[in-house]
Amino acid sequence: MNPTLSSHFSSPLKSRHGRRALRALAPVAAAAALLAGLPGAAQAWVGDTATWRFDTPATGTSSITGLFDLAATLTGTETATGVNFVLTPNPLSTGISDSPTRTFVERLSVVYGGPTAGGMPMLQNANPAVSMTMKVNDGTPPQLALDAGYKTAYNVLNFDWGSHELLGNQAATWELNGVGVDLADFLYPVNGTSSGKPSPIFGVISLTAYNLDKFSKANPTPSNWVAMQVPEPGSAAMLMAGMGVLGFIGRRRKL
Repeated sequence: MNPTLSSHFSSPLKSRHGRRALRALAPVAAAAALLAGLPGAAQAWVGDTATWRFDTPATGTSSITGLFDLAATLTGTETATGVNFVLTPNPLSTGISDSPTRTFVERLSVVYGGPTAGGMPMLQNANPAVSMTMKVNDGTPPQLALDAGYKTAYNVLNFDWGSHELLGNQAATWELNGVGVDLADFLYPVNGTSSGKPSPIFGVISLTAYNLDKFSKANPTPSNWVAMQVPEPGSAAMLMAGMGVLGFIGRRRKL
């Protein structure tokens, strides 16, 4: 290293003000690192997680308002070889029942922006068994469709549990492995194709025989539910802290 540059960059550490400034910039660095993990940026680190809460009906009806029950939660965790997924249905959700017809998870549809040259990501260690299909977008219109009328310019992965009635206290787990398969590949947002649809979303889940109480909700049968990505609490707090420091620095410079 150039001696002059070495002296220049190390000198702030010798002063109290320099050390204080570095400590103040730590949240900013953390915020930058978090932003780098967004789609199209750096890959996720092993252990990073993303959580999707399927708690909004995928409908364009403007009369569907208010808070809705959580139908299911999907969590993705970055591993050394790909991504591990856990899908947890909510048996206490209003509209889910065992009689006269049992409600269960039929299908999950998500966007995949990862590599496709080698085919689909490898599906491994699925419990219970699930079939996976992939629709590859070649970049020409029309865009590929997810369930409930959503379309995307990326690829689409569909997971189907067939005749297995996945609900109750049972969680579904599976791994998607392969060269280049990364948690960030599943974080691409999708916008609705019609007015009033919740947007942007990150996936659609389909429930069979789901029936809301028609006297308490506007739509009694929203079988398709969408999810917006929920940041991890620690990451969200660090991001807010970093943004706060950025604002403080900008204010100091103006003064």
